[in-house]
Amino acid sequence: MNRYPIALSTLSLLLAACGSTEQSKEYQANLASESPVAHKTEFQNSATSWSRQATGNFKALLPCDHCEQHVIHLRMNDNQTFQLSDIKRWKQRHRENLVTGTIHAAQDNKQPQHLSQTTANEWLLNTENGEVYARIQLTTHGLKFNLYKQKNIKDQPKIETQVFLHPVESMKVSNALKHVDIQAEHVQNIEVKELNDPVMAHDYFLAIHNQSNQALQLHASDLILLDQQYQEYAAVVDPQFLVPIPAQQKQWIKVSFYYPTSVQADVIKIK
Repeated sequence: MNRYPIALSTLSLLLAACGSTEQSKEYQANLASESPVAHKTEFQNSATSWSRQATGNFKALLPCDHCEQHVIHLRMNDNQTFQLSDIKRWKQRHRENLVTGTIHAAQDNKQPQHLSQTTANEWLLNTENGEVYARIQLTTHGLKFNLYKQKNIKDQPKIETQVFLHPVESMKVSNALKHVDIQAEHVQNIEVKELNDPVMAHDYFLAIHNQSNQALQLHASDLILLDQQYQEYAAVVDPQFLVPIPAQQKQWIKVSFYYPTSVQADVIKIK
């Protein structure tokens, strides 16, 4: 009997086993050289869960030392992004600065043991190039908004301007004026749970675009709110918001209507 085939077969098996061992060692070495997969921490995930809770629109009508009106509108999205519109209006023109970016928890760059209660509630709005544009804090009334001045002296701390942004929701408008576009938003208040159903002021922001060729003069009596039972409520407007709106210009005004908290507002009518 020829024993060489058996010997050759045995040798082939040994060589194959050695080859397999060498390949296995090489594979394990490659695994060891790969960077470990970074696991997301609770703090990295916290911004996503928070942004879902705060999804919506926030707005403020602000006084302005060097312009007629200053409006900030912030939109928070479910996917941890934001869009911000910073508008300054003068008598014959307005300038709008649009900023987009992502939301990050302020404590992402801090150790958990060093977190304070204030820091834990703060969030950063980062622009698309990674710079911090603003710092915000969610409260029961809305957002504390700290806007960083973008031009700073080297090695000097950033200067912040703090304002308050109110949560707003779109409101239907019935507009009888020609060549005028009006959009309304209801400023959301804290839910008041009282047995006597108190009458309180409910604020609305109106964006009025005068598309005609002449100035537009509105009066408080031109604005009426109707509830779902067709009950009418008169408007209360601060005189500063009732200045004439120049032709082809846009202006924002704040209007208040007094009605019980149980009333469901339906539409704002413009006579």
